Amino acid sequence: MLVRIIVGAIIALLVTGAGFAYHLTASVAGERNQFEATVREWVQARTTIAEIESIDEYRGTESYAVVIGKNNAGTPVVAWMTAEKVAFDRMDLAVPRKNVEEAVSKAFPQSEITHIVPGLEKDKKFWEVTVKDANGRYHYLHYDLFSGALLASYVLSPT
Repeated sequence: MLVRIIVGAIIALLVTGAGFAYHLTASVAGERNQFEATVREWVQARTTIAEIESIDEYRGTESYAVVIGKNNAGTPVVAWMTAEKVAFDRMDLAVPRKNVEEAVSKAFPQSEITHIVPGLEKDKKFWEVTVKDANGRYHYLHYDLFSGALLASYVLSPT
């Protein structure tokens, strides 16, 4: 009898945990889908981007939706967008993402690149690279979008 009660309690906890995990996953996926749908509407209404390659998010002093794609003429472009404003530039003039990845891999050989996104702070446009090193610290590196020069480097230690 006691074994049945314990097994029943364990099953109830597992079902509750699975339900919670499903709800959390569905909620996060739903928010991501809504974000992308909103950004696609912004792109259509406020830019000349005809083909979207990626939608990402940059979170600095101000958060932006970051859209990389091609305009009506086929030129690679990037747009940083909020509900109120849009900044735009050409990606064919930028240092390629692949080159930034290679430079970071050489500078941090035992680390993992976790995120790369074009960033925008005031009028500065850059590649923001997030790297997790072997000690679990996160490095945020800003490389000038057009010259590739290192602009800033921040390290966050795990607590």
